[in-house]
Amino acid sequence: MSTSQLQQTMATLRMSLAEIEHKERQLGAMISQFRTQARRLPRQFIYGQTTLDASISAMGEIEERLADALANQRRLTTIKKALTDELVALESVKQVSEARHTLGDLKRRRSTSGEDSGTETEIRRLEQFIAEHSKRAEQVITERYEERTQEP
Repeated sequence: MSTSQLQQTMATLRMSLAEIEHKERQLGAMISQFRTQARRLPRQFIYGQTTLDASISAMGEIEERLADALANQRRLTTIKKALTDELVALESVKQVSEARHTLGDLKRRRSTSGEDSGTETEIRRLEQFIAEHSKRAEQVITERYEERTQEP
């Protein structure tokens, strides 16, 4: 994947994450509203503002809507986790790519200008960074592959 494709994919994922966070806020407000309505309905019957049958029916509808909103919230959390994991993996890939580019520049500079202890230290640091983050990205990719191939 080229750098521009990687950046475009990451931008798309960030936009999706913002959409998910907006939906989370909407669902949170709905859940709060349904809970408030469920608490208030018995009082409406008690003080004669509605009939018993209407109160029971309305409570049932509110409970169904609340259950549906809570289920949607759980689903959204699952999607958000998958998206966040993907974004973290792509960020790691981007960092490794940038580190490899910098490492290549440093090695070229070292070969033309001779050894420099600061350059050698930076080369070792970048090599270690690349190894660690490559391993981490490999683990994430392997986990995602295993999740996709293990159907319930």
